[in-house]
Amino acid sequence: MADAHISQPEIAPLVEDVEKAGADFHAAKDGDIHTARRNLQHATRKLLQSLEEPNGEVWPRSFQVNVSAAVEVISQLELWEKFEGGKAVALDGMVESTKADKIVLSEYIQTSYRIPGTYSLLVRVFRQLTAANIFTESAGPNFTITPLGKPYLHPDHRAFSNFMFYDLIPAIMAMPRTLEEHQYKAPSKETGTPFKWAHGEELWTWLGSHPDRAANMVAGMRSHAPLNAYPWAIELEKMGSKAEDIAVVDVAGGKGHTMEEVRERNPNIKGRFIVQDLSSTFKAMSAPPVGIELMTYDIFTPQPVKNALIYHYRHIIHNWSDGDCITFLGQIVPLLREQLRSKLLLVDVVLPDMNSTMQQAIMDVSMFPMGGMERTESQWKELLAKVGLSIEKIWRGSEPEACVECRLL
Repeated sequence: MADAHISQPEIAPLVEDVEKAGADFHAAKDGDIHTARRNLQHATRKLLQSLEEPNGEVWPRSFQVNVSAAVEVISQLELWEKFEGGKAVALDGMVESTKADKIVLSEYIQTSYRIPGTYSLLVRVFRQLTAANIFTESAGPNFTITPLGKPYLHPDHRAFSNFMFYDLIPAIMAMPRTLEEHQYKAPSKETGTPFKWAHGEELWTWLGSHPDRAANMVAGMRSHAPLNAYPWAIELEKMGSKAEDIAVVDVAGGKGHTMEEVRERNPNIKGRFIVQDLSSTFKAMSAPPVGIELMTYDIFTPQPVKNALIYHYRHIIHNWSDGDCITFLGQIVPLLREQLRSKLLLVDVVLPDMNSTMQQAIMDVSMFPMGGMERTESQWKELLAKVGLSIEKIWRGSEPEACVECRLL
């Protein structure tokens, strides 16, 4: 994955650009004020973009559909790998290797207007990505990837962008029509999800019958923020975890990528790690990750694993309505009442009650096709109370993800 944040030396010249643009704006006369305003706006936007966490920006950028489409074209043409190492890549070479459509301009036009001899549709794609500060452009033209573009060098980030573009965003685009058709009622298990309204089939059913898309979604889910909200090793040690214990049950944990990361980051943790999910999720796997046991399980049925120290749900609560969450959380609460040593961790976004950021709002609307939602802290409290739980502590790491540690009422 890309580095967590862009370094101070890389940001410093952008600060200088804003200062210069600010001075030019202050000194501008009436005839130049509009140009000066645009220049200051452009410089400020680039500075703001550089202060974001590159991996986290992949999510909201997926909803800038023109940028998302351009990212997908570069992926289809297998061009991302050319930018490894931060080297400048010539447009002419990319046009030649991809055979993308091109127009060779006359020598008179090239000389008179000092523009490159080859014009390609790739110029239009890179123009969009340069405007989004994913690439910078220099004479040639040549393109160099920026820190904000580096996440796309990792295939998991490309998979996430692909999943959003092809599988979820079409259902979000259908939101006005389908909401009107359903008289603006919230989706439920009975009415089906907005994904089904738009496509005729539930997302999870559709993924089950399209294993290539399911594999792509699993890869995309690995691109989420790092697991730094909960101090796994410290807390399990406090609980006295031993080698023979079941340390963690990761409920609906996909192919084990989350627990694999926990193991890698905390090699001294003692105890067994069990990842539960549907059999269709495990079918494409040749073997589980090292140190992980796989178990077929449906979250709407009684939890079969007893006496685990931690029961963990990551990115599960936000996929479902309150009614569905109450049903499947009701499968684990009886165990918690019998096993007072056990903990329940629910890892998802905890929205502020007011004034959400753009990224938080985007994450919430992206749950719409599945019939789910991101919840505010007040909504979390209300939901948990309905199953006899309350919040013990909210552990916060890389925003916007948080870890809600629950306790019995």
